[in-house]
Amino acid sequence: MSRRPKKKRASPVTPTSRVFGATDVDTPQLAERSPDDDDDDDEIVDDGAQALERADADAQERDEEDETSEARGGVREAPENTPAAIAKVFRRLPVSVHDGPPVGGIGASGIHIDRIWLGSKRSKDGCGGKDDGFSIRGGDEVNVCFRVVHGRTQEDVDVIWEKDGDLAQRRRGVTILPLHAYRTRSYLVLRNEYVGSWRVRIFSEDGVELATKTFNVVE
Repeated sequence: MSRRPKKKRASPVTPTSRVFGATDVDTPQLAERSPDDDDDDDEIVDDGAQALERADADAQERDEEDETSEARGGVREAPENTPAAIAKVFRRLPVSVHDGPPVGGIGASGIHIDRIWLGSKRSKDGCGGKDDGFSIRGGDEVNVCFRVVHGRTQEDVDVIWEKDGDLAQRRRGVTILPLHAYRTRSYLVLRNEYVGSWRVRIFSEDGVELATKTFNVVE
């Protein structure tokens, strides 16, 4: 089970965040529902955050899934090498027919990610477009979308971007609302000096690596 690397000196460029889905929104905007969304209560909420600096950014967009079809998908089985105490908590989580197995580690609360994917574009369905070879000249941005499954208590995860094996310290705490499943997004705006090999990693509050994806940035 991977643990969060020790924090190194931050990159000279300090990223800012645009956060979508604040819980204090008075009038949330509902996403359009597709025919296959019968078991999902998907919602995209934009708080219209005002104090935004226009620099490199990790932004989070939250797509809530409060699934009512829990307990129809069977019993959860923890991956091998999961500590016994965490496996016990994990098995107690309700199961939705939409849930998949963890793609990485499991946090102490049972939190895990069952899907992660990249894209150069974003839509109500998540990340789309190309999933590698992101082009600076082409105006691409790197979006990482992931689906978090956990208990119905609010908690945070960290998204960390690494370039050529070194911490770029482009990280933002993403608040996961107290819903069974919560789909969210973070993105990286590309700059000329970002050409190289990258990895995005997602960690639980207790430092467990929940998911990771690698990609390349080209000119």
